[in-house]
Amino acid sequence: MPPRELPPQFGPLDAAFLNFERREMPLHIGSVSLCDGLVPFAGFVAGIERKLDLLPRYRQKAVRPFLNVGLPTWQYDPKFDIRRHIFHVTLDAPATDAQLRALTGRIFTSLLDRDKPLWEVYVVDGLAGGRSAIVTKVHHAMVDGVSGVGLLNVMFDPSPDAPPVPKGAPRRKRNRPPPPDETQIFTSALRGAFQSTLDQLAGARKSLAAYGASLFHDSQAVAGLERLVDALPQVLGSLERLPFNRPCSGDRKVAWSEHSFTDARAIRTACGGTVNDVVLTVLAGAVMRYLKLHKESLRNRYFRVMVPVNLRPAGGRGTFGNCVSILPVTLPLFIKDPVERLRHIAAQTGAMKDARVAELIWAGIQWLGALPPPLQALAGSLSLFSTPVPIMHMVATNVPGPQVPLYANGTRLLTMYPYVPAGWDLGVTLAIQSYDGKLFFSFTIDAQAAPDGERMKEFLDASFVELRKAAKVPGTEPAARSKQRRQAPTGAE
Repeated sequence: MPPRELPPQFGPLDAAFLNFERREMPLHIGSVSLCDGLVPFAGFVAGIERKLDLLPRYRQKAVRPFLNVGLPTWQYDPKFDIRRHIFHVTLDAPATDAQLRALTGRIFTSLLDRDKPLWEVYVVDGLAGGRSAIVTKVHHAMVDGVSGVGLLNVMFDPSPDAPPVPKGAPRRKRNRPPPPDETQIFTSALRGAFQSTLDQLAGARKSLAAYGASLFHDSQAVAGLERLVDALPQVLGSLERLPFNRPCSGDRKVAWSEHSFTDARAIRTACGGTVNDVVLTVLAGAVMRYLKLHKESLRNRYFRVMVPVNLRPAGGRGTFGNCVSILPVTLPLFIKDPVERLRHIAAQTGAMKDARVAELIWAGIQWLGALPPPLQALAGSLSLFSTPVPIMHMVATNVPGPQVPLYANGTRLLTMYPYVPAGWDLGVTLAIQSYDGKLFFSFTIDAQAAPDGERMKEFLDASFVELRKAAKVPGTEPAARSKQRRQAPTGAE
């Protein structure tokens, strides 16, 4: 009998997200979309099931090899049932946005069940104004922020006129592949453990060699490196803890805000830099206000943010797994003038991009990925909650989203609030998603590390307005917020 086809293995970075997850640090990402009306639950489920063959990974679960001798594999779930992944929740109408945020925090607090494919979707009814919401939750081992658009493409349509699912249509029977041979998997995992280490080391050497070669041929990279040298004391210097850098409990809260994408681009045009520099400037202003709330000095204080950078090749947006590096951007908290702060941040990020720092750090990530899978699994089981000196204060990720309206079974999505994990001693994280002409900001807050972390929303709003006015940009109101207010009944939030 010929050997059965082996299931696909995790990448080393994907395995790290699985190994290092714990109760205090759930490692899933997700999103929350408010909808302009009710989403028919049965039709929504049937529509996703009809298109799920486009994403076979969403029918596969994570399986560890015996004794963790190698990387985990993705294997088809023999008990797969889409109704174990999509749930219907009804709040007491008319539920407020605050009640939706509380529900969302509870959803994101719980770990995903490892005994089934690592994703869930919640359809929430009962919101004020006749609205509903869709909450998605996908493990970071499956996707990063960019590749996570795959599920969105399956759930949502670019037109309200998506073909309806026939009422009473029978559920499709799929031919599930036979389970793989366990002995063959163990042997392959053992062999693959050594091969993975060699591949990661070879990849790291190749990345370093390519980076070194670029310094001989790319004058822009050399110039960026020279500019970056002047900023090294602040980029690599030791840091003081901020009030939210404390051990986390895993209990999650969320805080949401939205602003005009047009305004952000107008600020960029008026002051220089990129939209992401504008976002980081606004975030620094919010943290400055948070420190003042806690009566902490801003004198010579810096705020280090790890900014994920997509290194996925062109055309790889819809693929699975993680392909991200990071930029350690150090933001000044003592520059009161927001425009001056923006220019300072833009100079730093510009030097990092020109010097190709993200590619250099990616080589380091590959070196860490060379840790043999058994040791990585062992390291993931250790209780590491904080470091004596903080390496960073926060993760802030900005993911470009679709700039056209999306629909769920003909119901328009008004918002797209993203979600990223918090954990260890990072009690607050920030995710930003652009969608349909707006920027949606979402803070993830650990209830123990940052009991008052929800104040960051009002501080971010004030910081955005302050920067917009300083840049002499006339304000525009996000359409989603206006539409929500028009639809809300008297007395609703």
